[in-house]
Amino acid sequence: MNEWKSVWSKRSADMDILKKEDEKKVFLELKRSNGFDVQEEGPAYEAWVEQYRQIKRELEFNKNRDGGSIKSVYEVGCGSGANLYLFEKDGIETGGADYSGQLIESARRALASTDLICEEAVRISIAPMYDAVLSNSVFSYFEDEEYALAVLEKMCRKARHSIGIIDICDREKKEECIAYRKKSIEDYEGRYRNLPKLFYSKQFFLEFASKHNMDIKFSASDVTGYWNNNFVFNCYMFKREEV
Repeated sequence: MNEWKSVWSKRSADMDILKKEDEKKVFLELKRSNGFDVQEEGPAYEAWVEQYRQIKRELEFNKNRDGGSIKSVYEVGCGSGANLYLFEKDGIETGGADYSGQLIESARRALASTDLICEEAVRISIAPMYDAVLSNSVFSYFEDEEYALAVLEKMCRKARHSIGIIDICDREKKEECIAYRKKSIEDYEGRYRNLPKLFYSKQFFLEFASKHNMDIKFSASDVTGYWNNNFVFNCYMFKREEV
């Protein structure tokens, strides 16, 4: 039984911090509420910003598409909107969905976007379309690959140009990852009972890209100070121009 939804439904950002004009503090609070507070020592602000820049560069890269940068991004499982917060600071139109009502409310407080909804990933609407569709650290919480495939279908249909899936739990590193978490998290078995994570092979994404006539690129996670770097990978897919 997967009980992750009950966990995320209880999380929220500190609204007093979100009211402040300190963009660094606001972003870090959004990031914390999105679950990046498991380890006592985590990445610094600068490391997360650099990850954002890398994601933005990858989503913009499409060898089959002429022209400039992406102008809109939609995030599936956006949580309180930490990633979208940085996109908006760069003048990019944003939208997103998350199944946690409290986290979406936090996102609405922090973001200018009017397209933020509380909804399951598989139920997002494909309209309006966005240049890029992103999902960060979310696929590991899905029930199974069938659900993940349905979400990928929605992401593909909603994106004009590119999709990105960040922090995918690597099936080849599953045993190593679980061993590390047991060692570093006190009472791991008790705290994470009925809270499994879903691990994927790269082949799963290769087959999807092939079926949908998309280019695909994998990249490693290299966020400075991030404990999860060795156990996850990123995947980007790009729509080919119709001839």
